[in-house]
Amino acid sequence: MKNQSFHQRKIRIQETTRLDFDQLKARTINALNKLGQQTFSTEPGGYALENWIKGVNVLLDGFEESAGATRLSPGYLATRHELDELLSRPVLLTSVDEKMAELRVNMSDIERKIEAERDMIASRISDLKAAQAKYSSELEHERRREADAVAAQSPNTLFNRLLGKKTHSESPDDRIEELESKLVDLPNEMLDQQKQLKMIDARSPESRFAEEWNRLDSMQTRLGELEKEKLDRVQLVRERAESTGSIADAISRIQ
Repeated sequence: MKNQSFHQRKIRIQETTRLDFDQLKARTINALNKLGQQTFSTEPGGYALENWIKGVNVLLDGFEESAGATRLSPGYLATRHELDELLSRPVLLTSVDEKMAELRVNMSDIERKIEAERDMIASRISDLKAAQAKYSSELEHERRREADAVAAQSPNTLFNRLLGKKTHSESPDDRIEELESKLVDLPNEMLDQQKQLKMIDARSPESRFAEEWNRLDSMQTRLGELEKEKLDRVQLVRERAESTGSIADAISRIQ
């Protein structure tokens, strides 16, 4: 009777031990799956790769201690070794950095070209406004001068003027006509320059820089892709998911 009771207690202990180990494996595998999908903070001092590595090592060290050295299979140990090697390997970013640098240079060249054109147009508008003010002031001065000259003329000179006979005092007329002609042309040119400036500021498809803006948009999209690729490489996104999956599979196979 005593032997039977002892045997039953031994079976219960074995079953409990088996159950505890299965629970340990399940908890560890679940934690590994979560670690494999973790994302890192982009803020300085946030959760980063070194924190992740520490978390994985603490998890696996705890599993190994709880499981006992005799339970650890060669497959698990080999996978753990591969993980350690992976995490100690330097991340190569040269090719990505070179592509990003080249894109930024090309984008800056296009942006400088557009900005230079914009500055030139803005400067031209400023010059036209200054010329308009100058010509208007000069025209007003010439008109006053002509009026003063007419008022100062003798009746005979005035009579000759009315008959169409030119005198030396009529010289302001030519300058007045020239200034009036310039003031007629200036608003149209100013309007055209302002239209060109607005099209640049609004990135209008009618602007002659439409193709450059399309190129800039494509480059910006590509730059974003490269930045993500670089971040993924730095954070070992693919490698972490694969390695945690492999070691979780190795743990599941331990009997």
